Amino acid sequence: MITDWFESDFKEAAKATTKTSRLDDGKLSYSFSVVNESGFDFDKFAFKIKVIDKTNNKEIGTARINAGKWASGEKKNFKSRLSIPADARSLSFVMYSNSLEYEARPAGSVVSGSTDFGNVLQDMGEALTGADGSGGVFGELFGTGGMPQGTTVTKTTTTKTVNGRTTKTTTTTTTRPASQSRPTQRSGGQTGRPAGQGARPANQGGTFTERRTEKKLNKKRLGKSGWTVASLVTGAMFLMASAGSTGDPESRLVFGALGVILMVAAGVLKLVLNTKAKRIRTYEAKINKKGNTSIDELAAYVGKPFSKVADDLQAMIADGFFPEAYVDINNRLLVMTRNGEPIESVERSAAENKKARRKAGRENMAPESLDDLITMTDDAQIKSKLKALRTITKKIDARVEEVPDLEKQVKDFREKYYPEVVRLTDAYNEKIADMGNLDAEKPKEEVTTDASGAPVLNTNPNYLQEQAAEIKTQLISLIDSVTEASENLLERLHEDDIMDITTDIQRLQTTLASKGLLDSDFDI
Repeated sequence: MITDWFESDFKEAAKATTKTSRLDDGKLSYSFSVVNESGFDFDKFAFKIKVIDKTNNKEIGTARINAGKWASGEKKNFKSRLSIPADARSLSFVMYSNSLEYEARPAGSVVSGSTDFGNVLQDMGEALTGADGSGGVFGELFGTGGMPQGTTVTKTTTTKTVNGRTTKTTTTTTTRPASQSRPTQRSGGQTGRPAGQGARPANQGGTFTERRTEKKLNKKRLGKSGWTVASLVTGAMFLMASAGSTGDPESRLVFGALGVILMVAAGVLKLVLNTKAKRIRTYEAKINKKGNTSIDELAAYVGKPFSKVADDLQAMIADGFFPEAYVDINNRLLVMTRNGEPIESVERSAAENKKARRKAGRENMAPESLDDLITMTDDAQIKSKLKALRTITKKIDARVEEVPDLEKQVKDFREKYYPEVVRLTDAYNEKIADMGNLDAEKPKEEVTTDASGAPVLNTNPNYLQEQAAEIKTQLISLIDSVTEASENLLERLHEDDIMDITTDIQRLQTTLASKGLLDSDFDI
């Protein structure tokens, strides 16, 4: 019964409504419409057509048209794009019933287990992939022949020389999509703006560049990105295409895999952007915009390494968050400027930053060994002396591990001398190291008062700086003395081995001489 309807009413309706047009890419658009008067509801309806060149009755090719779901009484529009030779002028389209594929049920009947959601999903899948062979939405997005028809404008420009002779002719062809229309010319000579509305003031809401920059910064603050939206939407489209398409299983599997990949990528990207956005908001809240900011304090607050925070700040400056700032790696500061000059003294902020780092280090870990002390010492000269002392102490520890009986000889060094070096150097770092800098910030001549209240002129304004230098010299001398004593101790720990080897050498030489194997010192 369905075949008879297809051979009669279907073909007649198709012939009466057939429309063809040549596309810009050379293909032929073939379409017609038919009302389902078969008395059946189709869950699937597809067939093939042959394209015949009427001039020589040769078959040019075939095309498969898939209608998908088709309810009884519904009017269905069928479309297809065909590759046709450029010289073909008279064509015939032949439908044959032996190619007919369908799944039908009596009109009005309900399929067991079917749901409206499933039908909607399938319709959406067919719309995305093109159940009628046109490619659907994906064909329009990714194909080459689905651009909407528009207006083609050809412009010819002729250039002439002074004497009137034509020397150059240029022809330009421009195709404007149908959706792109010219701005409407309104009264007052303005384009694209309602009549009577003047131009926007130049200072309203900032310049265009400023507004665009602020919009971009707000997106970064909120973790927004067009790539996330594009991945999410495209992934959803591929998943709907996979779930609702009536195409072959392999295509559905590919669509599904692409959809899952894009959705996961969108989720990961959104998570990364949200984490970065939260960090950006934290930086903006903690940064001193009228002075200098310690990068170490920022790193401790966000729980990231110094290098990571410095890179983040540099990237934020490049994006436009702090256009008049720079990262000072040596002083570990973010420096705000005005007219190219730091708003706050960099030297003073660097000294305060060092002091804060030492204080934080003492709170988190008081130095208990030379290794801790070296880490917490900023002075390069003192640090070098401490490293030399540590090298000797490691050799002493290795010797004691070889010969445990030597433990008594190193007891005083381990329990008294080394801890004293650690204590005194730590006190210097905490109380004396910055004393010279603080003194340098005072006036060159400072007036104080004596016990009676009479003014006394301080004739040595660099007193604190000199005192700090003297204490540093004494501390270095102490570390050198302990290092020298440790070297002597190391020699003493190896004394037995040296004596044994020396004795063995002398004994062997005496034995060789007694046997006449060596030249005598008193030859006659």
